[in-house]
Amino acid sequence: MRDWSEWVGAATPGAPLVFLLAGEPEGLVAPLRAALEPAVAQETCPAFLLAGLSPVDWDRDYSPWPAQGSQGRAFAGEARALLPRVRETIARLQARHALGEAVYPVGYSLGGRAALYFHCEAGFSGCGSCSGSLWYPGWLEYLEARAPGGKIYLSLGGKEKNARDPLMRTVEEATCQTKALLSASARCTFVHEPGGHFRDVPQRLARAIAWLLGA
Repeated sequence: MRDWSEWVGAATPGAPLVFLLAGEPEGLVAPLRAALEPAVAQETCPAFLLAGLSPVDWDRDYSPWPAQGSQGRAFAGEARALLPRVRETIARLQARHALGEAVYPVGYSLGGRAALYFHCEAGFSGCGSCSGSLWYPGWLEYLEARAPGGKIYLSLGGKEKNARDPLMRTVEEATCQTKALLSASARCTFVHEPGGHFRDVPQRLARAIAWLLGA
């Protein structure tokens, strides 16, 4: 697993770091940059360093504890093992680029839940969970005991609750319950996006980042 990073906007001392948990950067970073660079140019969003780790195994590296999904799908629960690597990478990038203290893990699907899990465990500045897999067994019980502070962005496609998988059909209810739990300790927003799970992934991530880095 290697780390990667690139600037969105001009390199700026004291800038925030966004740590992306959305699989491989190829095919994702370019449209994400295109969506955010106008806001950076207009100074409604600060320049920031975008970084991540790849390659990843979504079901293994983004799952917080072992669980059994539908139709024999198994989740190894190794996000806890990945977190030290994430923290080491963040510290190295902060030192290398003279970044500020603001760090936001932002992810999609299983990576969206991993971003929120990492924030619960490590206490970053906040996080973004786009179409996060908050249907995950044991998630709400975990969050009841570990709700973090900071700024938290949640989003979900309006059609995602219509999934065939019985676990995934609970995602909207679980996301609403997550929002309710987080609102007691954090500045939290929940955005309903049009369409299903795979629609406009870079744009959904860009909207999360813009909100987190905004005033």
